Amino acid sequence: MTTTKKPTMGTKFAFLILLFFNSILWGQAQAKTQIEIKHNWYYLNGQKFFIKAIGYEIGARPGQNPYQGVRADDLDLMRFDLKVIKEGGYNTIRTWSQFSESQLKLVQESGLKLIMGIEVNPDGDYGDPAFVRKCEDSLKRVLAYARKYDCIITYLILNEPQTDHMHKVSGTAFVKLMQGLMAIIHKEHPGIPVTISANAMISDFLDENLFDVYAYNCYDHAEAQTATMGFKDFIKGLYEMNGLKKPLITTEFGYSVSRRGEGRYGGNTLTQQRDGLISNYRDLIDAGAVGMCPFYYADGWWKGGDPMSHSLDQPEEWFGFWGYRDASDKHGSPRPVWFAMRDYMKALILSPKNISIHTNNTIPLELYTDADVRKVVVKVNDRVVYSQNLTKEGYFVDQLLLAPNGIEDMELAFEFYDENGRVIKTESILILASSAPFELPTLAIEVTPDTDLNAATNASIKTRIETHKDFKIASDLKVSFNTHLGWKVGPQSSISLNDQGDKKTITSENSFSIPDNCWIVNASAGVAVQRGKFIFRIHDQKMIFRGDWAKEVGRKLRSPEQASGYRTNRR
Repeated sequence: MTTTKKPTMGTKFAFLILLFFNSILWGQAQAKTQIEIKHNWYYLNGQKFFIKAIGYEIGARPGQNPYQGVRADDLDLMRFDLKVIKEGGYNTIRTWSQFSESQLKLVQESGLKLIMGIEVNPDGDYGDPAFVRKCEDSLKRVLAYARKYDCIITYLILNEPQTDHMHKVSGTAFVKLMQGLMAIIHKEHPGIPVTISANAMISDFLDENLFDVYAYNCYDHAEAQTATMGFKDFIKGLYEMNGLKKPLITTEFGYSVSRRGEGRYGGNTLTQQRDGLISNYRDLIDAGAVGMCPFYYADGWWKGGDPMSHSLDQPEEWFGFWGYRDASDKHGSPRPVWFAMRDYMKALILSPKNISIHTNNTIPLELYTDADVRKVVVKVNDRVVYSQNLTKEGYFVDQLLLAPNGIEDMELAFEFYDENGRVIKTESILILASSAPFELPTLAIEVTPDTDLNAATNASIKTRIETHKDFKIASDLKVSFNTHLGWKVGPQSSISLNDQGDKKTITSENSFSIPDNCWIVNASAGVAVQRGKFIFRIHDQKMIFRGDWAKEVGRKLRSPEQASGYRTNRR
């Protein structure tokens, strides 16, 4: 006779505990990151998520070219990179092409999120059925495995399409291709936003409401609208022209430390790269961006044509936050910008924005902080006006109560502390505050031709500045005629206003030639004005198309208020 031994109470308890933990692990394995796009933010699992990304390419180390031959997975090196990136304070990586499934598994395991590029040739014929079919088939092969990974929070299906090429293949073809690829992703990987990484300077005319989010590669090279409007206001203007309907993310920005360069494109010192990235990050937050992807993690030796040789004078090879000592160095080492960005991202001030104007004593306070940050203090003229303990990382909202004396330029000194009372980060924010609305100086331009470039071979930009006694002119007048000819942004002029004295109205006129192969122009002008420490730009811009070729993809400036920067009684 066979007998069955009854389980003891201890055995039963152990079995229940095992079931309990197995159920937790199973639940964790099944949990998916839920992405929502609302209120111009990314929400992950119901929480606002500020994208602290960095541009990243695998297969771009010394001796490699990520876009030639068979691209190796390089999983061991990628595992090293992802660990370093996460320790550097980033929560996301951005790529220019799709990862393999093995690479996606590593990203998933790392806890990082991914803005994944999809290889679509920006120079292809968007209307050619064979090209369209190739793009669709390639995308479907990627989605067959990519849809299994919830680390992906955005797809980028094209990088920097050129104006001349879009004109050649037609705006209709561009829109149809984009809509077709988006529809495939929405079906195969539902809930994941889709966009392109447009270049701000050459795609300023493009209506990005075609996509799920607005995304731009934007560089502070002091040319065209950046020269006239300033970097912050230029990008903010793009956001406004799109209608402020969706989140804005910046998919490239950075400074090259090549030995030589032109303007800010190359030739920067390590210190200029470090300080420039912090300045750009600040400006882009102030422009309204809720996602940042600086360019980029490590140098790409391949960009000069010889991946075994690091050309000192090729700017594209020297944007990295990490560099390599020689062709045998596979892991690299950080540059000063790496440490500066790590510390800066610990506590991001989303509101109030730097160089902003407020006519209400109650000012919104918005922060995005790491877990290390446990307290924030705000001072004005060495007097504490706000102090608050922080109980969790991520998004924080409150209010600042200020009492300006008339129209007052205020410097808000922010201090962030850890749990032991040590300062983690400091940053100052300049605002112009008043308890009541007030008049500002204004600038407006009149452009001839004003509706169609076919109407003339020469253009005129007339600028009119209305000054104000409470503000002084603080720079030369900058005027630009951005012709969108490849990477050439067209001519610009600088006009000294030193001899204008106390004139209430200042006028200027500049003439420019209209190239025959120029399909769109952005004419702009701007000047800096000052009150105390507070220096800002007043500006205006106008877009003029050649004919109606861009009616499917382009959009006019939305209104004079949005076109002209700071205006009367603003905020």
